[in-house]
Amino acid sequence: MYENFVISTQQETFLFLEREGESVHTVKFDSSNIKDGGPNDEARSSHPLAKYGLGLYGLFEVTNSPWIKEAASLNRVHSQHSDRLFAGQKHFVACFKDVMFEVRCRTFEEVSLSPNQVLELISQQLGNLDEQD
Repeated sequence: MYENFVISTQQETFLFLEREGESVHTVKFDSSNIKDGGPNDEARSSHPLAKYGLGLYGLFEVTNSPWIKEAASLNRVHSQHSDRLFAGQKHFVACFKDVMFEVRCRTFEEVSLSPNQVLELISQQLGNLDEQD
């Protein structure tokens, strides 16, 4: 796949991969902890995970994730911190031609949405902006 895009709310992230007829094939993650952008495939060898076998294209799970360890470490300043908050988190990297997408999550699922459902998702999130005090 060459093109993709992401919609991330405060609770979940949608990675839109492909439109086929009236279905938009999507991966829905139960988290908004993401990184999206470079490096592209021509510079992917510069990514810190490349030396551990990160491939050029595909979806990869990172075991012993340094990102999860870093997030837990940064959170330790919080008075109610517990490493258990990070237990069960997984780190996935999706590699495409021009971008990489990374997410820390507990679960994900493949879903197909209609274009109307995508617009409803965006509309709902815009409505949440209106409700802020």
